[in-house]
Amino acid sequence: MYQVEQLITTIKSVKKSGNIKKYIDFIRFPFYRNLEIDTIINFDFPLTVFIGQNGCGKSSCLHALYGAPRGKTPYEFWFDTSVDPVEYFDDQKKRHSFWYVFKNERGESNEVVKARIRRNNDPNYWETSRPLVWAGMIPREDSRRNPPIEKNVVYIDFRAELSAFDKYFYFGDTVGISTRNKQEFIRKKSKQLQDIITGKKDFIYTKAGAVNGPVKTLSENELKWISFILGKKYISAHFVEHSFFRNHGYTVIFKTDFANYSEAFAGSGEVAVVRLVLKILEAAEYSLILLDEPEVSLHPGAQERLKVFLLEQIKIKKHQIVLTSHSASIVDGLPKEAIKVFHQSPNTGRFLVKENLTSEEAFYHIEFPLATKKNIIVEDILASEIILATLNELGPEIKNIFNVKYNPGGESVIKKEFIPVFCRDGSRNNFVFFDGDQKTTNDHYNWQKFSTADLNVSFLKSKIKEQTKEDIKFSVDSLGNSGNETQQIELQKNYLDFYLYKVFYLPKNTPEEIIWSDSFSNSTAKAILGTDKYKEYSNEIRSTTNYKEKFSIHSKYTSGGNTSEDILATQKIFIQKWINEKNGDYNAIVSSIDSIK
Repeated sequence: MYQVEQLITTIKSVKKSGNIKKYIDFIRFPFYRNLEIDTIINFDFPLTVFIGQNGCGKSSCLHALYGAPRGKTPYEFWFDTSVDPVEYFDDQKKRHSFWYVFKNERGESNEVVKARIRRNNDPNYWETSRPLVWAGMIPREDSRRNPPIEKNVVYIDFRAELSAFDKYFYFGDTVGISTRNKQEFIRKKSKQLQDIITGKKDFIYTKAGAVNGPVKTLSENELKWISFILGKKYISAHFVEHSFFRNHGYTVIFKTDFANYSEAFAGSGEVAVVRLVLKILEAAEYSLILLDEPEVSLHPGAQERLKVFLLEQIKIKKHQIVLTSHSASIVDGLPKEAIKVFHQSPNTGRFLVKENLTSEEAFYHIEFPLATKKNIIVEDILASEIILATLNELGPEIKNIFNVKYNPGGESVIKKEFIPVFCRDGSRNNFVFFDGDQKTTNDHYNWQKFSTADLNVSFLKSKIKEQTKEDIKFSVDSLGNSGNETQQIELQKNYLDFYLYKVFYLPKNTPEEIIWSDSFSNSTAKAILGTDKYKEYSNEIRSTTNYKEKFSIHSKYTSGGNTSEDILATQKIFIQKWINEKNGDYNAIVSSIDSIK
């Protein structure tokens, strides 16, 4: 993961400096297939991952990107037939189209649109057109159309990446062959293939021409990356495209320390990785590389290393890479701007794209279970209700990341018992929100800024007490009549670290003060109570500055009781009012949650 973080930092710097040329900044879909009208996808990071459930439009957007540069068209992937006709216009007479922005060599932003336009009775023809002002484009004074970006495109659909052997063995037919079955046919043709691979012959010809291309011996760099991704040492490999098995395909011959074998005995992931590495390493600088589900047939470790390979190639050759995926291993660790989540609108049935979600938030949409959620521990039940309501408002993706727990023992038990345990177990997923009255005037201490001479048990104990207002005791191994001082100091450092990075405070002194509203309490009481009762209520409310008492009074008058259950029910109504207002206290809690994410 550290390697990924370093690469991401470097790539962000390279992009910010403007060294990634011919870069598509965003693509916009005024009307395109089943995407929500006017969907925009921004490419703020050179590696972009489209993630979502099956059939959400991920590949469709990849096809649009394929058709964006000069000389390319989505027609290669999307066209109508009698069985699946494509409506030419939507209800508002909009054509299927998309437009995008890229910067030319002078640094000027160019807007380019491609639209599906009927030409010579061909409904599948795509061409650039004049700017679509109704779609948000800027009109040109000369009414001309902007030329498309000139960019090399590499497109690989890994669901269709099959070797020559697999194509014939699983999908080929036996019509017209002179052997009894497929197996004998493959054995017969493999003799000719062996002659090519061993160099006995360079080419084999039929009346239609050469059956094979030249044999490629993989370079040291190519073998290095294939070995890295697959976690397996390859000594050599040969690659050849041919049609010996009736269909055009390719064969790979692998050599390891233990065996020589062809794609017939290799895993499908091995063959796919060879294809991917060869295509990407030979791609020209600033290429647009589009990968449809590259994780197919790869185990999670290989998927993680594939991500490293792609980031390395962006760093070296300034590529723009966009891929579709269902892989948690590929998405995990990428910056928010790299992740685009596709999901279906429950209202229209069309597909939406959410941006700037963390990998954990994105997992919600592919129903990937989180192994460990982040725990937020608070002092009481009202604080937990406030945090839960905030998470609900932020959306299911964020709520899915967290568990919220409250401790009936209050803040003292959390400080004395919970946090020392968290410091010992090394867990990264526990966080504490104290009430605002627990916040000291000083910021949390960073022990690394103390002088070395002060890093002793007595000094650190005093600093912990200043911060917590408690005497915190640590259980350590016994050494004679005194505790293990080194161990004690380490635990004290860990405690201060936990406070520094994982302890937050709710705004206001108490949770009740956060959600209390004089105007709301008055308006609800006035609507429920008669004049005399309301006057009595108002006098009692004004008689106290304690917000717990205010809620008790309000509950007693408006719901007829002030048991703990009655009061909590009343507080939940105030919480919803507070959520709707989204005042400064709400934003402060959201900011703390964002920092935890």
